[in-house]
Amino acid sequence: MSALLESFEEMTEEEIRQREEEIIGTGTEDELHDLRCWLFRESVRLDGVERSINDKVERFETERRQFREEMRDLNKQLERDRRRLREESDLFDKRLGVLKNGFDQLAADKKQLEQERMMLEAEREVVERARLGSGEFLFRGVCDSWTLRKRYRDLIKIFHPDNAGGDHEIIQMINHEYEELTSEYGA
Repeated sequence: MSALLESFEEMTEEEIRQREEEIIGTGTEDELHDLRCWLFRESVRLDGVERSINDKVERFETERRQFREEMRDLNKQLERDRRRLREESDLFDKRLGVLKNGFDQLAADKKQLEQERMMLEAEREVVERARLGSGEFLFRGVCDSWTLRKRYRDLIKIFHPDNAGGDHEIIQMINHEYEELTSEYGA
């Protein structure tokens, strides 16, 4: 490469234009030839740079279109996900409301059941006291003095305080009821 071409590579664009005008105006044949060669190579280099830039622009445009399509698809997916999330959230809230109502109803039912249980226990206690208070149930089905004596003996054997299941109060009830029935049947 000639000194002219080497000097062009170190010059600014303005300096190159001035030097080109000098060579065109007052340059020798060799300088003009070197200038033409340099201009041809520079033209080829610039064409390569332009093709490279055009390729990069096309790739950029292709990537931009792909990016826009991907963004559009992602935005659609995001909107679907948001809609699904809202629907699931609404469904969850409804289910939670149903559960809360169910628990409230369950608590109310439990309270009512507890009240009914307490009332039932109170009724049972009253009925049990009434039954235990009178020994009529012990002599149910007795219709004559012989059956009365037999039942009395059997009950004394069962409920005698010396037995494992015996009870002094029950024996007193049995004796009291036996005395009343004995006077009734005239035994």
